[in-house]
Amino acid sequence: MVPENPQEWGCTFLFCLFLLGLLILIIWVKNRFIFLSFLLSFGCFCAGYIRTKDIKNAFQKLPNNVIAFRFQVLSSPIKKPRTYAFVGEISTFLNTKGEWKEVKSRSQFYLEHTAGIPKLGDYFLAKAHLQNIRPSAFPFGQNWPAYYARKGIYATAYLPAKQTKRIQHKEDDFVFKAFFERIQYQLLRHLHRALPNERNRAVGGAMLLGGHESIDFETRSSYAALGAIHILSVSGMHVGVLFLCIQFFLQFIPKRNHITTVGSFLLPLFFIWMYAGITGFSAPVLRASCMFSVVLFAQTFRYPLNSINLLAFTGFVMLVWDPMQLYDAGFQLSFLAVLGILLFQVKLHALWEPKMKHSWLQYLLKQVWALTTVAITAQVLTFPWILFYFHQFPHVGIMLLANPLLVLLSTISLILGLAFLLIAPLLYAFDITYFYVLLGKWLNISFTVLHEVMFWIDHTLQPTTPFLHWETWMFFPYYLILLLGIIWWEIRHKVILILLASLFLGSITYFQWEQWQAFRKQKIAYLGQYRGETVWLEIHGLKARLRASHKIFQDPAWIQSNISPVLAHHFIQDTIHERWKSEENVSWTWKGKRFYLAHYSTVLFPKGINVMILDSKLKKQGFEWLKWRRPENRFWTQSLTDYYQRKLNLIETKPNFQMALDTVTAKGY
Repeated sequence: MVPENPQEWGCTFLFCLFLLGLLILIIWVKNRFIFLSFLLSFGCFCAGYIRTKDIKNAFQKLPNNVIAFRFQVLSSPIKKPRTYAFVGEISTFLNTKGEWKEVKSRSQFYLEHTAGIPKLGDYFLAKAHLQNIRPSAFPFGQNWPAYYARKGIYATAYLPAKQTKRIQHKEDDFVFKAFFERIQYQLLRHLHRALPNERNRAVGGAMLLGGHESIDFETRSSYAALGAIHILSVSGMHVGVLFLCIQFFLQFIPKRNHITTVGSFLLPLFFIWMYAGITGFSAPVLRASCMFSVVLFAQTFRYPLNSINLLAFTGFVMLVWDPMQLYDAGFQLSFLAVLGILLFQVKLHALWEPKMKHSWLQYLLKQVWALTTVAITAQVLTFPWILFYFHQFPHVGIMLLANPLLVLLSTISLILGLAFLLIAPLLYAFDITYFYVLLGKWLNISFTVLHEVMFWIDHTLQPTTPFLHWETWMFFPYYLILLLGIIWWEIRHKVILILLASLFLGSITYFQWEQWQAFRKQKIAYLGQYRGETVWLEIHGLKARLRASHKIFQDPAWIQSNISPVLAHHFIQDTIHERWKSEENVSWTWKGKRFYLAHYSTVLFPKGINVMILDSKLKKQGFEWLKWRRPENRFWTQSLTDYYQRKLNLIETKPNFQMALDTVTAKGY
C-alpha cells in the first residue's frame, strides 16, 4: 500500500475509504467482537504501513557523479561464466568534486573472476561506472527498477579486477549466515561426489540445499511446462518430509516425563531451523518452518489447531520481518497454493473413493488420487497469478496425469537425498566408502529416472500452452466466479447459479470481443535491443513476426521473459522468426516510415530515412559519415560514453533526436 510515486496515492486513499466503509458496516451490525477484531486488524495494518515506509526509506539512490566507492559484500556470490554476481552495500563514495560522502545504498555487482572469490563481509574499494537498473527490454514485462528498488538496490556495475581492491574482511557481521554457508558448502561437496552428471548435480544442489548452481534452460522449462517448477526449489514439501522423518523416529521414544516431552519438541525444532538456515531462509522454507514449528508446539503440548489461522499467522510473522515480500511472486504463489490445498483438497478428495478388489491396487489408486487432488487444489488460487507472471500454463489433462508421477519420483529423490546428506558426512569421516558410494549411486539413479520421465513427457506430448492473455481486471471475475461456485455448492440456490452463469458468460464474451477487436484493428511494432543487437517485432492481427540476429534465438530464456509478455498481451497465436545477418545493413518500411539499421558505415544511404538505428560498434569508426544524414529519429543500440558523446557533438552542433535502446523499454510504432 505504500505508493512507489506521488501519483499512486489515489489507490491508498481508496483503500482507506474501503476500511472506513467496513467500519461503518460493523458498527451498524452492532457486533462487539467483530468491532474489536477490526480495530486490532486496523492497528496491525497501520503498523505494517509504517514499517514498510521505514524499509523503503532505509536505502538511498546514488547521484550520477560517482567515481569510486567503498562497499561490503552482503550476499553469497553466484558464479557466472566470467564474473561473480552478488549484492553489495555502498557506505561511502567519491564524487567528481573529489569529495568523499557517506551513503547507504545497495547495488548488484559483477566482479571479474581474476579478482578472486568474494566472501560474505568483505570490504572492497572500486573505481567503476554505476548504471541504473535497466527497464524491461519490451513492454508488459517485469518492472525491474521497481522490483530491485523494493530490495534497496538502485544500481548495477561491472567491477574489473584491476580497478577493484579488497581492503578488509569482517565476517562478524554475518556470523550466522557464514556458519550456514560453510555447512552448505560441505554438504554440496558430498552431493557433487555422488552426482557425476552435471544436470543431476545442478538440480540436486538446488532442490536439496538451495544451492546456486545454474540449471540449464531446457531442464527448467521442462519442469515449468509440466507444472512442477516448485520441485526445483527448497519448499514446504522438503521441510514436510524432514518433519515426518523426524516424527517417525521420535514416536519410538516414550514421553514419560516433562524432560522427554520438552526434548521431543526441541530436537525436531532444532533440525527444522538448521535446515532452513542451510538452505538460505528462502520464503517457502520460512513459511513451512514457521508452520511446522507451531504444529509441533500444538502437538507436543496438546493445543488445538486451525490450519487457516496457522497460515495467516505465518504470513503475518514473515511480513513483519520483511513487508516487501508481499510483492514477491514466490511469496504470493506459495501462500495461495497452500491456502487452496487447505480450503479445497479434503472436499475434492471426498468426491471419489477408489474401490478395487486387490488391496495393493486400491492403496496405489488412493495415493495417486490424493496427489492429484493436491495438484488440482494447489492450482485453484494460483492459476491466474501463473498466467499473469509467466503467460503460459500446462495442459490440464497432461498436468493431472504427469504431476502426481513427477511428485512421486521427486519425493523418492528427496527422501534419498536427505538421507544421504544426513549419513554421508559420518560415512566419509569414518571411511566407510562402500555404503557412501552405494547410497550416492541410488541417489544418482533416482534423479536420472526423474529427468528421463520428465523429458519424455515434455518432448512427446508438448504439454505447455504459450502466450496466454491475462490482465489485471480478470482477477476480479475469476475469484468472484470461484466464490459464487463455492456458495452455490453449499446452498444450491437457483439465484446463485444464475449469477454464476451470467458472470462466467459475460467474462468469456468480453474476452472474445477483445480478441476479435485485436484481430480486426491490431497493427503495431516494437523496436528494442538485446545485448547490443537490434530486435524488431511486428504484430498484425493475431500474428507476429520477430526479426533479429541469430544471437537472440540462441537465448530462449530471454525471449520467454521479454517477448512472450508482449505476445500474450496482444492475443498472438502464431509467430514467425526471421534472422538478419549482423554484418549487413538492413532497410524496411512500416506504416509509411522508412527504417534503416546500420551495422557498418557507408556514404550511400537510401533516401527518405525516418528512423535510423546504429550499431554501437560504429562509434569506433568516427562520426564524419553521419554529418549529412539527419533522420527524424536516431537510435544507438547501446549507450554512448561521455567521451564518444563529446566527439559526436563536435560533428553535430544541433543534434537531432537520439536515444540509446538499452536505457528504455522498446519503442512502439
